[in-house]
Amino acid sequence: MSVIIESTATADRAGQGSIDGAISAARECLERAGLRPNDIDVLVNVGVYRDGNVVEPANSALIQLGLGMHPDYVAGSGRSTFSFDLRNGACGVLDAVHAATALLYNGTAEKVLIVGSEAHPGGVDTPADFPYAETAAALLLARSTDPGAGFGPVRVGPALGRASRTDPGVRGYLDLKAMGTDGRRTVSVDVADGYADMLEQAATEALTSYLAAHPVTVAAATLVVNNAAPGLADSLAAAFGFARGVQRTGPDAGSAGLGLAIHDLRERLSPGDELVLLAAGAGPVAGCAHYVVGEDGR
Repeated sequence: MSVIIESTATADRAGQGSIDGAISAARECLERAGLRPNDIDVLVNVGVYRDGNVVEPANSALIQLGLGMHPDYVAGSGRSTFSFDLRNGACGVLDAVHAATALLYNGTAEKVLIVGSEAHPGGVDTPADFPYAETAAALLLARSTDPGAGFGPVRVGPALGRASRTDPGVRGYLDLKAMGTDGRRTVSVDVADGYADMLEQAATEALTSYLAAHPVTVAAATLVVNNAAPGLADSLAAAFGFARGVQRTGPDAGSAGLGLAIHDLRERLSPGDELVLLAAGAGPVAGCAHYVVGEDGR
């Protein structure tokens, strides 16, 4: 048995909020797979910025409600959906893949839906200096009988030099003095000078460690990277000898970044293609996963 990406989808929802973005991407992802919301066993939301800065309930519960995905417990139904938030910035999607793989392997779940969506908490009045693209991505994971397909090990960790740093690269917070009485529509995001260099170092360390531990035919593989720094995929692909590097152009998409790149690439994949999925973000933190396209193109 293996774990594969059965379907993907994206949604550009500028000014519409992170929850609506996640719902739109999730709904399209399910339609592409020919599934209904109630067919999903686990929903994982990896988005960071929350509509109205709402802390409780978990955004995953609101996304689940918006999809009409087992909104109420029904005695004797035999199937329900468990949802939770898993927040680790750009690397959250890889953490979600790691958790989903365990659930699918041990039979706890048959279908796991991962959504990442970012939007300014203020909604339609998004400030021009908000550094993230307001967009969303969804990945549907499932079991496969193709033993040569799907995910290999997932590894996520901080940059080796993190202990000596005091700046994580990006800080998103509520400035109590600046927000006044408008806290639900306010967030401050500070991006450090040299953040792109931090990301490249973290990504380089993560790739070096991953490739040393896991066999990958680098010269024939595609490196798929989130878009936290322009040109990162191309520079890393050249440095490590990958056949090509892929990332979406445009502003940093945060937790949706890697999902966007995977979705853009899927129509150009062939059976047997090898991918190394890499995400790097604030912390600085970076992670990798190996993926092989199956005989059915998934």
